[in-house]
Amino acid sequence: MRDRNYREFLNKLVSLKKLKDKSGEEIVEEIASNLYEGENYLIFQEEYFYKIPEQIRDVILLINFDTELAMEGILGFLENSSGVYLNDTIETLEKIKAEQDHNILNNIKHILDENNISTSQLRANTKDQELYSIQGFSETHGSAYDDMADRICEIAEKLYISSEDRNIFDYLILYVDKNKSLLITELNK
Repeated sequence: MRDRNYREFLNKLVSLKKLKDKSGEEIVEEIASNLYEGENYLIFQEEYFYKIPEQIRDVILLINFDTELAMEGILGFLENSSGVYLNDTIETLEKIKAEQDHNILNNIKHILDENNISTSQLRANTKDQELYSIQGFSETHGSAYDDMADRICEIAEKLYISSEDRNIFDYLILYVDKNKSLLITELNK
């Protein structure tokens, strides 16, 4: 990606000119409102994803994580394209100091590892589904995964999305505020 295209691409997510005047909350909100617009879906392709600044990548990971959890639950997150970034999401939760959710998602990763299952394998199983079809986890992956899925769902019930006193976006906003100057420096390279 040429430098000019790269900056245009990032500018579609968050206005780079006004970045220094925005709060962490405004930055997160702007990225959230633009993330799924137009060609911004390309950001999830590995060739682009790891080229964007770390702080923007972290915001994207958590917006995507939250969206998947709200729409399809933890199993949907793990088997969808967002789940491919499970390790990155775990690292981001650690960076923003969302310790409980970091530990919970890390425990879920350990359950997958114990069963020799990767999110890429789960994703591959969904490739045979018809577009817009609705299938349960067991129908998609087979009943052999039922016990694992039950354990994952039980642990996931403790995630922030089910908590009244915890919100990962509070941590994320603090993280963005704290690292905004680092982001601006990285963008000006």
